[in-house]
Amino acid sequence: MKSVITLLTITLGIMACSNNHEDAKLTMDDESLRTDLQLLQGKRIYFGHQSVGFDVIAGAKELYASVPNLSLDFVSLEKSTIPSGGFFADSRIGRNNFPNEKCDDFRKNIVTLDPESLDIALMKFCYADIGPEAEVEEIFEHYARTLDTLAQQFPRTIFVHVTVPYTLKTSSWKLFLKKILGREDKSEAANYQRNRFNALLMQRFTGAPVYDLARVESTFPDGQRQSFQYNDTTVYSLIGDYTYDGGHLNEMGRKLAARELIRTLANAIKARGK
Repeated sequence: MKSVITLLTITLGIMACSNNHEDAKLTMDDESLRTDLQLLQGKRIYFGHQSVGFDVIAGAKELYASVPNLSLDFVSLEKSTIPSGGFFADSRIGRNNFPNEKCDDFRKNIVTLDPESLDIALMKFCYADIGPEAEVEEIFEHYARTLDTLAQQFPRTIFVHVTVPYTLKTSSWKLFLKKILGREDKSEAANYQRNRFNALLMQRFTGAPVYDLARVESTFPDGQRQSFQYNDTTVYSLIGDYTYDGGHLNEMGRKLAARELIRTLANAIKARGK
């Protein structure tokens, strides 16, 4: 019992250090955060997503609230009337486990929002869309065709690509236990497939703005990445300190993800000269 208490104390201490490290990082980043947020003022942004997207938006709202005298009109496409000025609109697209449906929904929503006046648009797949047996190449090609077509039809809008988020890799002792019980674990295979999709995205859209959510989720505050070997390949996965259930983001994770989103959108605006 004493050893268990000691281990728990050490674990909590490590988590506290991680959180303190991140708090300090966000504080030091205040000035660049303000600059990036100012660039988004008055812009018309649409984000189509499911699941983890709500965590990212919650983090973005928290970051905006932390910077005095700045605001952005966050609206739900499903619940609110789109304002005439700047906004950050979001909505669910499609259903989880049906990635092609999400692409089609995203395209429909872009047209509904009047793309001629839309500054930025992006869509995100859920980790559930890329499972251990996913047809990665087929899913990616449908996505790429959809985004290429939209970019050609609506050149004024900046289309930002998003990497597929990861899930937590099953710990070694749980894998051992599952093996004893004869239960199959697919967490490694699933993250392997998500890594494959993300590699295709980064290769196909080199030079285009990419919100690398997957990298944020798999990178520790010191810059090291959470990884493991699968099929002789280095595979990245979600860091435990960033999640409360193995897939969705906790307060620390969502702030890191939101900060990178804001940075990516601001850089895209600067690159386009908007």
